[in-house]
Amino acid sequence: MRRRWQLAEIGAVILETAGVFIAVGGLYDLLMPHLPPNLTAICAGNVLVERLVRELLRALGGALVAVGTTTSVLVAMCGRPLSHFVLILTLVLVLPAEGVNALGMYRVKSPYQIPLAFVALALIGVLLSWPRALR
Repeated sequence: MRRRWQLAEIGAVILETAGVFIAVGGLYDLLMPHLPPNLTAICAGNVLVERLVRELLRALGGALVAVGTTTSVLVAMCGRPLSHFVLILTLVLVLPAEGVNALGMYRVKSPYQIPLAFVALALIGVLLSWPRALR
């Protein structure tokens, strides 16, 4: 019984950590002053396109900050053990946001493994917390 509780607590900590990482990644996108070289190359020197891409990257960053913060606060504030509703809501927040982020990053040859790692963290956190939510 104690081991299940410990796994559920570890799962909750992992979910909170994933939320923080997602928010920090979003802050990186939001506060980046210049486009990374791979995106600058895609823009082919067109200043207006570079500006558009930078603003879209900032918009994505703002959304990721919101998703990451919401995930962390949700997990931290909903008590223990985490309910099925909280665990499912966490996946509904993280999987589409970071999944689409990873796909977009893959398409423009950016390090897409980072958002995939955040997805993996969220999945691991939910899997560790799920059995405890049954009681």
